[in-house]
Amino acid sequence: MIVTKHSFKMVWKYVVCSVLFSIQASGSELITGIQYEQVNNEEFVGRLWLPDTSNKAPAILLIGGSGGEFENQDAQWLSSAGFVVLNIRYFGAKGLPSDLVNIPIEYFNSAIVWLNNNPHVMKDCIGLFGHSKGTEAAILTAYYNPLVKAIVARSPSSIVWAGPGWSGLNESSWSWNNNPLDFHSVGLIDGAIWLSRVLRGKKLIETRDMFDNVLGDEESVNKAMLPVEHMNAHLLLLSGKGDKQWPSTKMADMLVSILDKSNIDFSYDHFAFDNAGHRPARLSKPDDIFANGGTVQGNAEAHKRTKVLVKEFFDKNLQ
Repeated sequence: MIVTKHSFKMVWKYVVCSVLFSIQASGSELITGIQYEQVNNEEFVGRLWLPDTSNKAPAILLIGGSGGEFENQDAQWLSSAGFVVLNIRYFGAKGLPSDLVNIPIEYFNSAIVWLNNNPHVMKDCIGLFGHSKGTEAAILTAYYNPLVKAIVARSPSSIVWAGPGWSGLNESSWSWNNNPLDFHSVGLIDGAIWLSRVLRGKKLIETRDMFDNVLGDEESVNKAMLPVEHMNAHLLLLSGKGDKQWPSTKMADMLVSILDKSNIDFSYDHFAFDNAGHRPARLSKPDDIFANGGTVQGNAEAHKRTKVLVKEFFDKNLQ
């Protein structure tokens, strides 16, 4: 495959968009029946899911991954577990940025303040649930917002990755006070390799190595490291050892290593599931472009265990 200087720009734009957007799109299947309230205001776009109770309940801000869609499945089981759930979109919708580039962390802060003032919510009992790319936003939000008491990070990142698309190749995914946050990028050569596989119509492509290969760049990684030791929220990390989309277990261990060496006042734990993939609740289908990873039994067991761990974690720490 010959790539000229001009065409390489278009090639890379395609590959990064394809990888980061397609990875998460599968997680937002439509749930039948009206179980949520659509929230469209000047501050954020979201869906509010209410538990089956007339009493006030702790609240969870649910932040999905790089697909940009709503996380209906997660919102449903979290609300059925007794929590008020606000699932927000942060790009790719009307009134929002079109790309996942320099998204203001202030956007998530606004949603937390709104939740804390909601009449269905117990005051000052706010948690975050982030999946994949959304774990970056979750940890950064907790760092900047003391209202956050607890975080679940599933298939987490340990660093700020670049935004998708050509414009995002040299741009951060997130910003604070109009300043882009330090970030790290995947390699150009790896990107071109994965693109060639996409263009040849390959299915169940494994993208994990593309991220793993650049985690050895210690200087860049340290600059982009999420400030996990400087937040003040209890942390539950969940990962699948068979994750084929990025090295979530390795990145979770990186966060644990930082916390082990830090003087912190909050609890943290990491559960790494054998034979589970990037999204335990979902198995790869033969026509999927990108592989999820894990086995049928491993993913099912991890998803079942996840529900128990998450409820116990939030019940304990959102009081």
